[in-house]
Amino acid sequence: MESNKSKGQKRRFGIAGIINVLITNAALQVLLASNLTSIAIATLISQSINTIFGYAIYGKLVFRAKGMKQKESVIRYGLIMIAMWQLNAAGIELGTALSLSKNAAAISMIPLLAVLSYTCQKHWVFRK
Repeated sequence: MESNKSKGQKRRFGIAGIINVLITNAALQVLLASNLTSIAIATLISQSINTIFGYAIYGKLVFRAKGMKQKESVIRYGLIMIAMWQLNAAGIELGTALSLSKNAAAISMIPLLAVLSYTCQKHWVFRK
């Protein structure tokens, strides 16, 4: 049975995640549709936006972490964001190889990235 604390974290993560995803995915969709950059660069830019907003939002509001200025949690969060960027870029490339548009492939990656991000942040970055 899930605790109220865990339910609250998931709810807060969902709300913060929706806002963060709307902002970062809007940037990604524009970059992908414009064909001004490669998929790797487009996902790097959107992941950078996600990282800047995400660390503060998820750490403070979702997981209510203390000591967020500690080097260890910053490095762990950075490593997760690098992995998310690589996974997102690879997923979009795979989607296009399977005849999806870049934009549809990017949207299809959101649920997988959200679940992985939440799990890694909860159990590795902002654990208490």
